[in-house]
Formats: sequence, C-alpha cells, structure tokens
Amino acid sequence: MVSPFVGFILLRFSDIDFNKFFTALTYIGVILILFFATKNNPIRFPKYLWFYLLFILYIYYSAFVQLEGEFKLIYLVYNYAGAFNVLFIVENIQIDKKYYDFLFKLSKKILIIAIIVIIIQQVFNSNFFVRTDWITDSNVAGNEDRLHSIYSWVTILGAGLCFVPVLLIVVERVDKQNKTNKVLLWIFLAILFAILSRARWVMVNTLLLFVVIVISKKNIFQSALKYLFIMPIILILSYIAFDGVGINVKGIVEDRILESNAKSSHQSATTRLLAFTVFNKFYWKNAIFGVGDRKYGMGASGKHNYELSKALGGSSSQIHVGYLSLFYLYGAIGGIFFLLFLFYLLKTLYHNAKKTKLWAPFFGIICFVLANFTLVAFSFLEIGLIFSVLSSKYFVQQNDKRILLNKRLK
Repeated sequence: MVSPFVGFILLRFSDIDFNKFFTALTYIGVILILFFATKNNPIRFPKYLWFYLLFILYIYYSAFVQLEGEFKLIYLVYNYAGAFNVLFIVENIQIDKKYYDFLFKLSKKILIIAIIVIIIQQVFNSNFFVRTDWITDSNVAGNEDRLHSIYSWVTILGAGLCFVPVLLIVVERVDKQNKTNKVLLWIFLAILFAILSRARWVMVNTLLLFVVIVISKKNIFQSALKYLFIMPIILILSYIAFDGVGINVKGIVEDRILESNAKSSHQSATTRLLAFTVFNKFYWKNAIFGVGDRKYGMGASGKHNYELSKALGGSSSQIHVGYLSLFYLYGAIGGIFFLLFLFYLLKTLYHNAKKTKLWAPFFGIICFVLANFTLVAFSFLEIGLIFSVLSSKYFVQQNDKRILLNKRLK
C-alpha cells in the first residue's frame, strides 16, 4: 500500500526502480513457500496461474528466441515475473485477520493522501510529488494534462489500477456497515479523483462503485433506482463544489471526455477505430507467433515499428487497444494464454464473490479487463489488482471459518 512512498525514496535517493526492487524480494517469498511446503500444507497452483506462467514464458521466448534479444539477469526482475510471484505467494499463505484489518485501515489513509495530492496538483502545482522524468514544463495543469497523484513513483497506470480497485474494496465495506453518509462522501471523493486524473478509463472504472454498492443488496432493483436518483444529484453538487474552488470541470469534460478541441485524426475514438483497421492489416502476417515487442519489451531495441507507426498516422508506435495489441505482439499462442489467465482468474473471483457476497475484489479485476479496451496493460504488478486477489482469498477464508464455527455450535 505504501509502495508510492517507498518508490519515491528508492528512485529519488538510490535510483532504484520500485518494481524491480519489489520483484527481487518476491523471489524470497516464493523460495520460502516452496521450502516449507508439506503434505499437510501443499503448494496451491490454481489454473489461472498456470496460464499466466505460460504467457510469461512465451514473452521470454518472444524476446530472446524470436527477436534474438540478449538475455540479462536483470530481466528476471521484470514486472511480469514479479506479478506471477506475488500471485503465487497470495495463493499459498493464510491471511491473518489483524494483518488484513491493518492493510484495510492503511488503504483508507493512502486513498485520502492520493486524493489530497491530486487536488494539490490541480490547484497549486501539477508537478507536485511527480517523479523527475515525468515533470512537465508548466506547473499549471491544463484540461488535457494527466494527473497521476502519488502513483508516478510506481506505475503509469496507478491512478486506475492502484487507486480504483482499492477504493471499491473500501467503499463496499463502509456500505456493509450501513454508513450511508460515508459512502456518499467516498463517492464524491472518487468522482473528484477520476475527473482530476483526466483519464477516461479511470472515470469509467470509477463508475463500478455503483455496481459494487447495488449488486450485494437484497433488492437490487430498488437499490439501483435509488442510486439512479442519487447519482445526478451527486454529480451536480460535485460540479458546483469543484467550480467553487476553481476546478474547471466544464473544460476538462469538453477537452478530455468530449474532445471538442481535438482534431478528428487525434480523437481517442478515431484512434481506437483506426486500431482495428491496422490490426486487420498487419496481424495476419504473424498470426500464430506475433511480431514481438521490439520497442518496449525485454531486450528491445527501443526503435519504432515504422510500418505500424505510419499506418497509425504517425501518432503512435503501438496499437492502443490492449487485446488487439496482445494478439499483434504475441500472436494466437500468447494471446490465448493471456485470455485464459483472465478467464480463470475472473471465474475464481466470481465464485468467491457469490460465496461471500462481497463483490469488490471481482470488480477490481474487471477494472483491468475494461482498461485493456482503451490501453495496453499485460502486467498484473499493480497494488489494486494484487489487493483484490488477496482480499478475495481473505474473505473466503473468513467465510469458511464462520461456516465451520456454526457447524461446531450446532
């Protein structure tokens, strides 16, 4: 949870990337789990983890065999390896109630800090608490400038995949405690954060808050009607409040959501539609194995794929629809491995949610699924995603303990 601040310390004072540092530590956890495994405490390796492992191995194959990149030991602390290690560790530990409660309380505090920081970035200085290589020339945040809050020190997608999934878990628990006023406050703060982030995909994921709140209610229809009535009121009050403190919500909506000032060739919707055309043109040349990630992958040259870039109008060097980019880069083999990983992970979390009646972890992963319709994200090394999987397991453990206790009392 404190990774943005650890990342700040590591990168600022030691020039060490947090994700690589964290991944190196995860190997210790994996070794300990393997060492202490017994017949009574066997290794758990769920189906979704097998497919993620196959996907990661295929990425290594693509980078060092297909593209003939030079292998270095540093690539063992690549984000994909770290994500796999963390998921493996989560699947093979018992989560103590005191430890989880501590994480939950800490999560709420980090969310509040993230909201405060993004307000400071909006109102006072857009470069406040931003890593050095991301700093812009202007301190004033324009309507189209992305604000990353505290997450630039960890990941470029942190505003959506760190903040929102954790937010869903926090709000669901508050809602379960029937604290309506606090739920409405969290919704207000979530809308504020999403708007200030300027990222449409973050705004869409934030709307999952209403799904999480409604879906666990006994009368879903009545609850849905309630929030359909409340939501416009919250939005209007939010607009008035933001405008009152000098936040140009109208400008952000026009420039980032409606893209009224963007040229048609650079509008997000146009870019995504072009991605389908370009994918259809180039995918079939390497449909089985893919072309590999020559620019951003392990051992990559860092050079543009000029044929692809030209077809995209020169505005990008990659297809900005995650699932299309997945099959273009890694072909049918890598693409199927990744989709099967997502399918079985969602299936696991869905069954857990039905059992526990706690849906936030499941929809936390849905954030990742939705994000890949508008951006490219294959690594699972994100705070919110890991916390979602950990929370799902913890909720099942607690539910099983309650069931066992009730059986003993009968």
